[in-house]
Amino acid sequence: MVSAQPLSLFGPLLRRYRAAAGLTQEELAERAGLSTRAISDLERGVKRAPRRETVELLADALTLTAQKRALFASTARPGLEPASALPVSAGPPSNLPAQPTPLMARERELRAIHELLDRPDTRLLTLTGPGGVGKTRLALAAADELLPRFEDGVWLVELAPLRDPALVAQAVAR
Repeated sequence: MVSAQPLSLFGPLLRRYRAAAGLTQEELAERAGLSTRAISDLERGVKRAPRRETVELLADALTLTAQKRALFASTARPGLEPASALPVSAGPPSNLPAQPTPLMARERELRAIHELLDRPDTRLLTLTGPGGVGKTRLALAAADELLPRFEDGVWLVELAPLRDPALVAQAVAR
């Protein structure tokens, strides 16, 4: 009888965070002081349970937020807390997806979003434009940058699948 090994989520998460940081395996290895082979083995799941020190080196090299660092550590080894103990709250909650690539040449738009959201009279900000120009990507980048300013968190609500406008309030509430 063949026993199935549990699926490790660490490799895909490492790959996702590395891509979001815009790093190659070689660049991440250099930043973390690890071998490229070690990064490759971890991402492919050849090595499923990295040591705490390795997880910390990778988290530092990826400059992960406290919340992402905690997820990263617990995915590496269930029950593993980061060496730098987290406060009771690891930061505002969020369901924002990690982005596969860094946002390029949108600094002006990000600054405008920050300025508009800093205004006390702004309750809702809508980004408009033709399909495919990167509105969602820009909004996600802004939300990720602004997350520390919202203690209740920042939440992505997918409205595209909805066909009935009456369901929007329910989707947002959920």
